[in-house]
Amino acid sequence: MDCIAVFKTSNYVYKMESALKKKGYKFEIVPTPCHVARGGCSLCLKFPEEYLSIVRLEAISCNTPVRAIFRIIPGEARNRHERI
Repeated sequence: MDCIAVFKTSNYVYKMESALKKKGYKFEIVPTPCHVARGGCSLCLKFPEEYLSIVRLEAISCNTPVRAIFRIIPGEARNRHERI
């Protein structure tokens, strides 16, 4: 199952993706779903759930606080997002 990590700014998302890429991980940067984004559209980091601890530790290491992490639950018409 996949997850998304929501950050305060898009710059934090790019910073995290770059830091993780340097360590050999390749995650996607995707638009944050409208019902998850607070105060407008933004970007988030999409990754497999098994890398959850790696994302959290790297966020602390890079001083890029994660606003929220959501599990993507596939649905028939649209996906649901469950906060972790």
